[in-house]
Amino acid sequence: MLLRESGHRTGEDHDYVIPDSYESPPTAISLPVEFFTNGWIHLLTDSEIRMYLTLKHLASRYPREHSLRGIYCIDRDREWLYGVSRDVYEAHLTLARFGLIELVQNDSRHKDGKIVNYKEFLKKGAVPLPPHRFQILPDNSFYRPAAEKIKRALLNYPPSVKQMTRN
Repeated sequence: MLLRESGHRTGEDHDYVIPDSYESPPTAISLPVEFFTNGWIHLLTDSEIRMYLTLKHLASRYPREHSLRGIYCIDRDREWLYGVSRDVYEAHLTLARFGLIELVQNDSRHKDGKIVNYKEFLKKGAVPLPPHRFQILPDNSFYRPAAEKIKRALLNYPPSVKQMTRN
């Protein structure tokens, strides 16, 4: 939720908190100008933009982890620090299809994200579940017009498995 220029809240009764307020020193994220000029801002849903910015912020906070193993966001941080609901979190699936992020392969999960042998996993007492890990793809992902890439993804021509997962 954003504040109006007058400083009054719009819509909800919750205060908007910038995630950086929890950090020392604060991090910043950048978006290429092509995010705007190639139409991405208009064709991504609010949930997709919010999830992308959340992952981009995590990648900037933990650059080494991002490059080595991928970043993740546990439920508590997702809800408390970023205000991202479970439904918004699921936007990572379309972001991967559009070629903006990459889902890092996890041997304990199927390609669709479900836990392998879930019942046996629970019997072993292996809780919490291993988180999804992501890598933000380079900014050149935005260099092509959004309409082309999104149309291709929506017409059942998704990126290859190699593009969506890490080898």
